[in-house]
Amino acid sequence: MEGQKTSMQRFLIASVVVATALTAVPADAQVYPERIEITSKTRVVTSHTAYQRRDRDDSREQQIERTTKTFRLGPSGSLALGNISGDIVVTRANGADTTVEIVKTARGRDAADARELLQLVTVDAVERNGRAEVKARYPSGDEARRNNRRNINVSVAYTVTAPAGTRISAESISGNVKITDIKGDVSATTISGDVRITGGHVGTAKTISGVVEISDAQVDGALESSSVSGDVILRRVSAKRVDAGSVSGEIRLEDVQADRISAHTTSADISMSGPLAKNGRYDLKGFSGDIRLVLAGNTGFEVDASSFSGDIRAADFQFTARGRIGRHSLNGTYGDGSAVLDLSTFSGSIIISKK
Repeated sequence: MEGQKTSMQRFLIASVVVATALTAVPADAQVYPERIEITSKTRVVTSHTAYQRRDRDDSREQQIERTTKTFRLGPSGSLALGNISGDIVVTRANGADTTVEIVKTARGRDAADARELLQLVTVDAVERNGRAEVKARYPSGDEARRNNRRNINVSVAYTVTAPAGTRISAESISGNVKITDIKGDVSATTISGDVRITGGHVGTAKTISGVVEISDAQVDGALESSSVSGDVILRRVSAKRVDAGSVSGEIRLEDVQADRISAHTTSADISMSGPLAKNGRYDLKGFSGDIRLVLAGNTGFEVDASSFSGDIRAADFQFTARGRIGRHSLNGTYGDGSAVLDLSTFSGSIIISKK
């Protein structure tokens, strides 16, 4: 138990270090010297909308700038999206082109102030050899001071349509990422926001503060999914390997098929349903939550399960003992023992049942 507790502490410390490192990335870190002419349409809209600040009620003038970029990447091109503050939404296109609608929204003291803010935030767009990059760029600290700006109250939203086979990489600092019905390789990360992906060959889906949800995905290799302060949910996912982790969120793996699954959380439950692969390995580690498995099929397995203060229940299975079988521990073999279950929690229960 001491080793398990130490492992959990290391995971928590590592997560905090990652969050600190990511938030330290400067807004002006991306530069794109090579540019080509890209089809675009831009218009600015003034909106007299009240803006509710978090700290006080402050009526703000809003200015919106809309730009549409069109890229001809082909049916299996690559698109990289980078944002600082704002949502990214990607859906499947009906045609062959990839389009990115960029909506910048600035809020200022008056219309002139909001228009000035709009000009301080730019979006770089580059296309070459079947690959496109779209990156939002905010002024550096020195640039902001030169313009007498302590706060740059501007958000940028991307709404993307792309051919089904497009490879998508999406990164944001503060904003949600949603990708739907893209069959190419997909990766998505944000610091403050949700990541939701439906379909595709998902490689990475991560956030620091938010929910990660992946549905109907098929992955040839490994799928990495994690959050620090949110749930990680996988539904109808097939992969060679699945890594799912959270510090304070729940892990839910529903109808997941993989040769290897590693799931860990500190202060919430872990649940998994689906078949076991022959010679597969499944490591589920908790600290203060329950672990629940609902197993489909007839694959045999060896199980090593332990809890310090919770019960272990597996009434649907008849085990051959390999070690201790009791209220707080289970070390046995079911069937041919071809798969391996390694399950542990400190203060939760472990429940294994048949589907």
